[in-house]
Amino acid sequence: MVSVRVVYCRPCGYLDRAIKLARDVLSELGYAGVMVTLVPGSNGVFDVYVDDKLVFSRHEEKRFPESSEIIGIIKATVTLAKPT
Repeated sequence: MVSVRVVYCRPCGYLDRAIKLARDVLSELGYAGVMVTLVPGSNGVFDVYVDDKLVFSRHEEKRFPESSEIIGIIKATVTLAKPT
């Protein structure tokens, strides 16, 4: 199982972005045992972790991630089960 964690700034109103990202990841990779957890944070955070490794930080990149790039990172980072 692959664990994806999205830490988002709740006071900043980033919940909708986090939900959209989770929905897109699960739509594309849910068959492969990918699990997405949303974690509220603060201070403008929007970080994405795959198996506890930071793969995207809004603070570092100065932008929000595109769903397609996070899906690509997940695919490149881990071995996913193929659908049967």
